Amino acid sequence: MKKWIFYSIPVFTLIIFIAIMQGGYYYITSLSDKNDISQYIERLNNDIRFSHWDTAREDLQHLDVAWKKAVPRLQFHAEMDVIDGIKKNLARLSGSIDAQDPEGALPELRELAEHWENLKN
Repeated sequence: MKKWIFYSIPVFTLIIFIAIMQGGYYYITSLSDKNDISQYIERLNNDIRFSHWDTAREDLQHLDVAWKKAVPRLQFHAEMDVIDGIKKNLARLSGSIDAQDPEGALPELRELAEHWENLKN
């Protein structure tokens, strides 16, 4: 009996750690529509293309809140370079939206979307 417990505790612990480290898709998917990052990226894309800058600022704030809620779930799955890259993209995107510069905002948004899609895979 002791031998069985001696081996089962480390195996069970390893299984839990592997599930946490490899369960990235479940950490990325939002539990509600309020935190759907892909939806906010698409909305921002439309706002910038049609020059709706006030709506773009609001959607960027919603995206930033959703991102801050997603970061703790992603820390076990994602590399810090990707997380930092998305933070930088959000900051540069904010500056481009404040300047009402679609030529600066669209590439930043596309790069942010690319980072987000890479996290899903």
